[in-house]
Amino acid sequence: MKKFSFKFETVLKVKERKEEELKRQLMNIIGRKIEQEKILEDTKQKKAVKVKEKNLENTGSLNVARLIYFEQHLNMLLLKIDQTENKIKDLEKQADIKRKELAEASKEKKTFEKLKERDFNSFKHAVLANEQKNLDEIAINKFNRKEQHTA
Repeated sequence: MKKFSFKFETVLKVKERKEEELKRQLMNIIGRKIEQEKILEDTKQKKAVKVKEKNLENTGSLNVARLIYFEQHLNMLLLKIDQTENKIKDLEKQADIKRKELAEASKEKKTFEKLKERDFNSFKHAVLANEQKNLDEIAINKFNRKEQHTA
């Protein structure tokens, strides 16, 4: 009997590769988002330190140049915080889109896997039916030969 061959095997392989590629892309996006969240946390900590330094500076004599420095530095940190938060939101949107694409790709792959399984079960059934037919034929031939020898 011939070996099982799934007629859509190449399509299934393409679907599997597409799913793996989408998983890789999603992990990349999540990794970049985690990096941005770390940058955001570090920037917020730097801002908190500068606010404390500014408050300590204000308790002493008022130096206008230092005050301007603190304000400019705090504004720069606030801008960086806003930009980082926007990057995180953008990465979250990208991740959501990738998750949807991945879900669709997984669904397509599973459809072909089920089709392959169904085809394989049909193949096994045909092989078993063929084997049973051969066994029946052998049994009939043995019986006929036995009948011919006894008659």
